[in-house]
Amino acid sequence: MILLITAVFKLSAMRGSWRDPLMAASTAFLLIGALVCMLAAPPTISVVNGLTGIANFSAPLVYSGMSALSACYLVLMIAWRGGEPEKAGRASRLVVGFYTLVIVGIVTLFSLADVPVERTRDLDTYYASTPYMREMILLYLVSHTLATVILAGMCLSWLREVRDLTRLGLTLIVVGVMFDLSYQIAKYAAIAARWNSRDWDFLSTSLSPPLVAIAGVTVAAGFALPRIGPSMAANLRDWRRHRLLKPLWAEMRDLRTPAAETHWWDPPAVRLAQQEITILDGVLLCSPHLDNDVRKAAYAAVCAQAATPDRGTASQVVVAEAEIVAEAAMLAAAKIRASANPSADSPSNVGLLQCVKQPHLMVGLAWALASSPVVADARQRAAMREVRHD
Repeated sequence: MILLITAVFKLSAMRGSWRDPLMAASTAFLLIGALVCMLAAPPTISVVNGLTGIANFSAPLVYSGMSALSACYLVLMIAWRGGEPEKAGRASRLVVGFYTLVIVGIVTLFSLADVPVERTRDLDTYYASTPYMREMILLYLVSHTLATVILAGMCLSWLREVRDLTRLGLTLIVVGVMFDLSYQIAKYAAIAARWNSRDWDFLSTSLSPPLVAIAGVTVAAGFALPRIGPSMAANLRDWRRHRLLKPLWAEMRDLRTPAAETHWWDPPAVRLAQQEITILDGVLLCSPHLDNDVRKAAYAAVCAQAATPDRGTASQVVVAEAEIVAEAAMLAAAKIRASANPSADSPSNVGLLQCVKQPHLMVGLAWALASSPVVADARQRAAMREVRHD
């Protein structure tokens, strides 16, 4: 169901991008993968067989879907790796043509087979010796094994040439391929056991399903990670910055009317942009009230607290922190005065705030506003002065 929903969103996002081989292959992979997962479920198998009135009609549907999925894996890898368009196009057409013939063979062999007893879980082993059905099962397994081996070879040959998320994605695909090969080995062993009058059906009915499920999820994650990884990382960075800037935003938001509205469904980048707009608007409203004397006093207080008899003076790290705390104290005091006198006509002193000009220092400013006792003292002193002034 998740794959199907993702495929629907992918289709709506494609619009005029059908000619992009990578986009078309990835969408086909999502859509076919979702359909195969639905068709392979035992309840769905029973429903399809009942609707058609043909025992085991689901078998060629599932095997054909799996064969089409094998083709999608290979075409997607060809498109992902790129290279000469003509060469990549020929390889993709060869893959599609081959697996089209495989699907035709599956359907033809099923139509020739006599399979009157419905089997929703152990069809592979139950009909392992049935003429034509035996060949259909082997045709599916061998073609699937071929695709798996080719996919593994392509990943391993490319793995040495790439780094970062692409390398991690290829590694996940290789891990998924190992699970897929384990699934196939279990299937081959169970069928071979039937040919030798042995009952190893548990390999096909109990061991194979979790193996192929893990393989499908891992391979899908490997293909998806390099495409969605960068956007996920960017969203995570924006979310983290949005969270760290909250104290600064909370200090400034009351000064902006009306405040920027955000919704829970807004992406982190939008929420961060609106948050920073609120902050900058608030800073501009505070700028006429910025007092350099407050900044100097706060700076001296931080350096005095950090100085020790052994060192004598504060370290460079402490000095940098003192500068941020001093600007935070100046801004907190200016916010108190701006709230009491919002219509001040004094010239802007925004140049005194260096932290606002540098995005990485804004986070330090937010931290100082939330946790520094020096800033809290400056805020309290400013509030007391406004009370006495009133």
